[in-house]
Amino acid sequence: MTATLPAPLGSLPRTGSGVHTLPGGQSVGALGPTGLRAAGVPGAPDCTVLTDPVRVGNGHLLAELADRAVAGRHTLLVGPEGVGNTRLLEALARVAEGNTVVLDGDAQRRARRATVAMPQGSGRAFTLVYVAEAGPPSRLVGALTEAFHALGVLALPGIPPAMRAGACAELDAAEVRKLLRTTADREAAVIESLTDLAAGGRAPRLLLALDGLDRVGPSQGLFLRELQRRATVLGAVRSVPAGRALRTFFATFGQIPVKPLSEPHAGALFDYFLARYGVACADPRHYRREVLRRAEGNPAILRAMMHDGAQAQLVTEQDVRDLQARDDAPYFNLGLVYVFALIGLGAARILMIGTKDTDLYIVLTLFTVFGYLVFRVFRQFFMFQPRPDTK
Repeated sequence: MTATLPAPLGSLPRTGSGVHTLPGGQSVGALGPTGLRAAGVPGAPDCTVLTDPVRVGNGHLLAELADRAVAGRHTLLVGPEGVGNTRLLEALARVAEGNTVVLDGDAQRRARRATVAMPQGSGRAFTLVYVAEAGPPSRLVGALTEAFHALGVLALPGIPPAMRAGACAELDAAEVRKLLRTTADREAAVIESLTDLAAGGRAPRLLLALDGLDRVGPSQGLFLRELQRRATVLGAVRSVPAGRALRTFFATFGQIPVKPLSEPHAGALFDYFLARYGVACADPRHYRREVLRRAEGNPAILRAMMHDGAQAQLVTEQDVRDLQARDDAPYFNLGLVYVFALIGLGAARILMIGTKDTDLYIVLTLFTVFGYLVFRVFRQFFMFQPRPDTK
C-alpha cells in the first residue's frame, strides 16, 4: 500500500551478465525439465505458497512493457484480478535496477529475443518508483512523497534544488510530514520535484509504476495528468474505467492485455508449488487436473488452492471430489426471492387495511421491516447461495 523503491534482491550472487542465480548455479526460477523460467526469486525458508514471488509465463509481455518504458510511452496492463499485472510491474522493477530476465522458449519466439534488460550506466539507467495501491488520493501522493524523499529529490519548503539531497538525508519521514502537512502540500511538492527533474533532463528516465490505477477517484484527475506530463506512467488495471472525469487521462495510454496462463505454464506453476512446498496428495494426477481446471489459468487462484492443499497433511480423494463438487454446484440468486417476498408482504399489508384486521397488519409490518433489514444488512450472505445438486 506504500511506495517502494526497487530493492536489491538480497544476498543472491549475480553472474557477470546480471542474471541472478541460486547458490547451485541454477537460473532463478527455472522449473526443471520444462525449460520454463520465472522472474522472481523463491523466498526465504519461511516463505509460503502465498508469499513466494515466483512468476511463470507472460515473459513476452514483460519484454513489451520494458520496451515501452524505455521509449517513454505511457502503458496500461489490463487484465482480471490475479492474472499477473502486479507481478509484471514487480518484474519490471527488477529489470530497471539492472537484472536480466531470461525468457522461456515460447516467450523468446513471441518477443524475438532471449532476455529482457534495460539500459544501465551513468545517464542511461532508469529509476522506477512502484506504488502498490494508487487508490485514495492521500495514499498515492503519500507514497510518492516517501519515494521522492528516499531518492533525495523531494521539493521541501525553502530548500533550493541543489540542496535537496542533503536535506532529504537529514530529515526523517516524520519531519517531512510536519513540513508537508496536507495532501495539497504533498501534491505540490511531488509536482515541483518532477518539474525540476524535467528541467535537468532526468524525468524521461523516471518511471512511475502505479498498481490499482483503476481505483483512482475523479478528484485525482488533475494530479494524475500532471504526473503524466512529467514522467512515464505504467499502470495496472482490471479494466479501463469508463467515467468521464478520467477519460482523457486513460485515453493517452497504450494497452497491453494480460490473459490467463497457458496450460503448459499453469501446469509448470502447479508442479513448482507441489515440489517446493511438499504438497502431499493421494492421487497427484487427479489433484493436478482439478486444480488446473478450476484455476482456469489464473495464477492467483491456483496459488490459493495450492496454499490450501499445503496446510493439509494429505490431500485425499475426498478433498479433490469436494473441489469438483464446489465448482459444479449450480447457483441461483436468492435476492429475487427476498424481493418478491417483501413485495408480497407489502401487498398483504394493504389487504389488511381493507379488512380492518389491525393485529395482522401490525404483524405483517414487523415481518416486512425485519425482512428488509435482513436483506440490506446480510445480503452478501444470502444472495448467492448454492442450490443442492439434485442430479
